[in-house]
Formats: sequence, C-alpha cells, structure tokens
Amino acid sequence: MDIMDLVSKGIVKIVSGYGKKIGKSKTADPIEKVQPTVIKGAGYSVGFSTAEIMPDLTKDTTYWIAGHGSGHKMEGVLSPVYASAVWIDCGNEEGILWIGADIVGMTNIEVMKVRSMLADFAKEVGCKCINISATHSHSGIDTLGYWGKPFASIPSDGKDPDYMDMLMNTMVKVSKEAYANRKSGKLYLGTKYLKGAQQTGRATKGLNETLTRIRFVPQDGSKETWILNFSAHPNSLGGGNRMLSGEYPYFMRENIKEACGANVLFGIGAIGGVDMADFDENDNVNNIKLQGKVLAEGALAIDNDKELEPEMTIVQQKFYLPVDNNVLMLLGMRQTFSNDPYPSKDSELGVALKSEMTYMQIGSQKILLLPGEMFQSAVFGGYDEAEISSTGLGEDANPTPLVEVANDPNLVVFGVSNDMTGYCVPPNDFVLNKTQPYLNTARDRFDRRHYHETNSMGPNTQKVIKETFEDILKRV
Repeated sequence: MDIMDLVSKGIVKIVSGYGKKIGKSKTADPIEKVQPTVIKGAGYSVGFSTAEIMPDLTKDTTYWIAGHGSGHKMEGVLSPVYASAVWIDCGNEEGILWIGADIVGMTNIEVMKVRSMLADFAKEVGCKCINISATHSHSGIDTLGYWGKPFASIPSDGKDPDYMDMLMNTMVKVSKEAYANRKSGKLYLGTKYLKGAQQTGRATKGLNETLTRIRFVPQDGSKETWILNFSAHPNSLGGGNRMLSGEYPYFMRENIKEACGANVLFGIGAIGGVDMADFDENDNVNNIKLQGKVLAEGALAIDNDKELEPEMTIVQQKFYLPVDNNVLMLLGMRQTFSNDPYPSKDSELGVALKSEMTYMQIGSQKILLLPGEMFQSAVFGGYDEAEISSTGLGEDANPTPLVEVANDPNLVVFGVSNDMTGYCVPPNDFVLNKTQPYLNTARDRFDRRHYHETNSMGPNTQKVIKETFEDILKRV
C-alpha cells in the first residue's frame, strides 16, 4: 500500500471523529427563509470609490501569494491591488452596497465581520444588502489561509492579521465614500460575446464567453461607473510567479480608465475549469496585459445597452453546505481558514459549513451571487451524456442548470462572492482518487486528470445551490 494511502485513511479517521464530536456538541438550527426586499423609485443613484489594498512593504513581514501551490513567498509587486465599492439606490432612502477586491476570496466569517463593521452605517443610510465579490486573482495576498508555508504537504494559515485588518478597514472606507459620492442618472445593461477569449483543460461542450456590463451614466456628465462580469480565472502568471498582481482585471480596468475614464468594479462569473485565453504564450506578464486589453476593448464595444427600470429586488439567503472533503476539513480543524462547523446528516464526515447566496433583480436583469467557482454547465447547461461523461452517468444525475431554474438564459452569475467554497463540479463529472480522495488528483475512465474535485466541498454542492436558489425564487 502506498504511504499516501495510509495518510489518506488517517485523515478520514481523524476528521470523521471530529464530525462525531461536532454532532454531539452542536445543533444545526433551521435557517430562516429570508423574504425579498423590494426597492423602487423614480431613478437610479450610484456612487463609486476605490483604494489600494497593498501590503506594508516597510515591515519585516512574510506575505504569501495565493492561488497556486502553498508556501510561495511574495518577492515584489507587478501591479497594485485595489478594493472598490459601488452604492446603488433608486433615488430614495434605501439601497445596496457592492464591494469588489483584488483578492482570491474571503470566507463568510470575514465577510460577516466587514458587515458588522458597517452595521451602524448601513442602518443610518438604509443599506439593505452588502455583497463582497472577489476578482479571484491568483497573484494576490493570501486572504483565506490555504497558502501559508506547508508542513508535510498541509499548508499553514497564510493570512497576515494586520493585512486582513487593513483590507477590511479599506472595504469599510470605500463603502462609505461610495455612498457619499452618489449621483443621479440612468442604469443600462449590455453584453458582448468574445469568441476565443476563454480556454479550458476540462472536457466541455462549449464555453460561455459573454462579457456583461452594468453601466451607470450620471445626469451631470461626470465619470460613468461600470460593473463588469466575465468567466475566466485570473491565473495566467502561473505557479512560478512570486509577484503581487491583480492580473488581467487590473489591466482591464486601466485600459478602460485610459479610454473613457469609467470607474470599474469587476467580478468573475462561472470560472470552474475556465481560464482566459493565452495571447502571448512566451511572456506571462505581457499575456495578462493583453488579456486585460481584450476585455477592455470588448466592454468598450458593447452597443446593445438596454435601460434598466429603477427597481431592485434582493434576497440574501444563508444555507448549510455539507462538507465531504476530508482534507479541507482537516484544515478547518487546524483553523487554517476561518470556519464554524455544524453537524450534518448529508455529509459523509458529518459536518457542514454555513454559506450564502444573494439573488438580485436590478430592473429586469436577474443576478445571482454565489460563494464558489461554478462549472459553466452547472449554470448554463450542456452536460455530458453518459457515453462521454467522466463517470458514465447521464445528464439526469445532475441538478437542473441554474438558468433553467431561473427560467432565464440571460441570468448573470458572480462567483466567489460573500464566501469561498471551492469548485462546484456536476455530479456526473465528479471523479475522486479511489485510495486518496481529496488528497490527490484522479483520472477518469478516459484517463483525463481531475484536479478540481480536490478543491471542492464535495459532490453535493451543486444540488444544495440549486435547491436553495429554487426556494428563493418561490418567494420572489
């Protein structure tokens, strides 16, 4: 027997024992079903603010680069990183805050801390919803904890407490400034299909290469504010990179700023197994610059804007997400990442974490903010049939795609929002290493490598997300 087989069995035993302990000491109380908040008015009012979230390079502190292997010490800066905030209301005394940051992600526990820091302000200004979306840059600072120096292949917590404090305080600062900067105007939605802008190493029937732009045009002719969405990992600097960078989102924003001056908040879409296409295979730095340029040119070329009526419907719903990933839960036991486990009958380990999703309708546009990295087929459909699927299971093994649940093919999904829960792989494409589940990669019946499952909560994630979304829509 391979030594790693024994290690895997040991991890499963330890974590299963931990699950039994959680089951005896805690209760997973039912989660309240949140009723929709509806905001209407005569016209939109939007404000924007942005600020750097750079580490203190004068301190003798080690910062870890997030997103590839653990233990990658930051050695310099390629581009600055930012946190931005957009305030949106309908010309009355109620609105929402949307925060974006050049980070790999945050747990819901850190997100809730930011909300608590903004609680008094939110009550004062009538803020009904606060969302935090990550650009998911794989060259940012570790803000989750997975990428610290490893011991026996198990990473230590890579978060720096001072950096996390600065990050959260900056989010609070830009949120308040965004509200103060609000102006009246009109809101539009447009899209652009960017053929050839994505690539994937995972078997797929097709890619959704649609760039979405929510565009605010102030009445006074001042700078526009855009919220952009595209499905591709910002990870092209690669595992050998040790330089801090916002990757392509940074260069996209800079290109747009130079072209028309618009403020931009960017959020990734369904990025499971999907990367930006390579436009320079020999120079990674030039490659991310070109990626940013392609997306900026696409956003600038959108010519099908439709005006959105000044009405918003919001449901921000918590839910329990069962955890079957024994390696991830071992990190949780070690508090490598912030977590608060609950007992679960739906988990092989007996453990669930509390996560959340936010459903919004802005005008007629349906928007869903999800905690992890969705596979595109889980959102847009296009599952493999049994003959070509990784497991031999047919399409009926998978939950209904989210666009069908929404009854809207134009549903826009923002991933890695308000929590980071890893990949959401459709069940008929979910393959684990038989003797080292979640500890090592697997190969399917066609000898294709399966990595994403090792960074997922488990095979039931999509089912829970689909059912939670379905239940929300019954209340809207």
